Amino acid sequence: MVTIKDIAQRAGVSRGTVDRVLHDRGKVSPQKAEKIRRIADEMGYQPNIAGRGLAARKKHLKLGFVYIKSEHTPFHSVIYESAKQYAQELEQYGVSVTFFGLEPDKYSGFFKDCGNPMLYNMFHSQKMDGWAVVGTLGNVIKQTVEESGSETAPIVVYNMDEDVENKLAFVGCDYVQSGRLACGIAALLTKNRAHVGIVSMDDGSIQSSMARVAGFETEVKERYPQIQIVAKHFVENSKKGREEFSMKVYQMLEEHKDIDVLYLLNPGDYSVCQMVRRAGATRDVRIITNDLVTDWQREMVKNGTIDVAICQEPEKQGVKPLEILFNYLALGIEPETLWYKTELSVRIGQNV
Repeated sequence: MVTIKDIAQRAGVSRGTVDRVLHDRGKVSPQKAEKIRRIADEMGYQPNIAGRGLAARKKHLKLGFVYIKSEHTPFHSVIYESAKQYAQELEQYGVSVTFFGLEPDKYSGFFKDCGNPMLYNMFHSQKMDGWAVVGTLGNVIKQTVEESGSETAPIVVYNMDEDVENKLAFVGCDYVQSGRLACGIAALLTKNRAHVGIVSMDDGSIQSSMARVAGFETEVKERYPQIQIVAKHFVENSKKGREEFSMKVYQMLEEHKDIDVLYLLNPGDYSVCQMVRRAGATRDVRIITNDLVTDWQREMVKNGTIDVAICQEPEKQGVKPLEILFNYLALGIEPETLWYKTELSVRIGQNV
């Protein structure tokens, strides 16, 4: 079996230098690092995974995973379930993951209010070695944890990006590109002449919605000038907003009879798609949505209620943040990039 000592002898360097290169610890000149990796490959070196796993177990790492918990956000439920499964795998390395589900309807204003007493109580004295946090909550969690007397720990942000101190990386899709993709689909569905209504169950200020709209509008300007965005409608994701959402969409369709493509950014309740089909029985309205995470949604794509769904790998958004934290804290492996992009994919009735 090839050892680090063998590689060091052939490369003419110390074992410590080889260890730093192969385990991404410390700085080694690019030329020397390339030489060491080439020699390791030529000699067929295999890392001692068992040894690294044993070293990880001795650290007894504690990770915190902060997610949105709501029956109205099924996408985030998939993220949570995927993270929970991966957390079970990490147990063999002595890693414990504590999950913090924040319910928007209960924690009014928690996205902005660092002084929220409910948040303070939830995170008081939570001494974690690292955090995986849904974007927009990173700074809130960081400040709340610090105010409770705990030290700042590395953070991986997922789903929506955010500038936060100690951030290792972001895991999520390119929302601007998602909007561009939606515009391209609208063009294909209408031979470049779509009249589009854009609708979302949020107040229009969240990053994912703004970026998608910007991407759609940019694509219209650059490639499809004959496509028209006829109307935009945003409804706050609250109990009242959810109750009124379908009615608001119906009113928009009645007011703008020329709409033939409905782009649903964050629809929340997908029953609105069925309403659109019933209301638009006398005209052909094509529906483009984001995400495909429930059996109900899949059935609507299969039967044509939804024409196209644009997906963004929620499973990866659950697993990858914990993987990045484990590699960094347990194995000393720095993230390869600041942005781990999740893949945008298109689903229609034939590939669901």
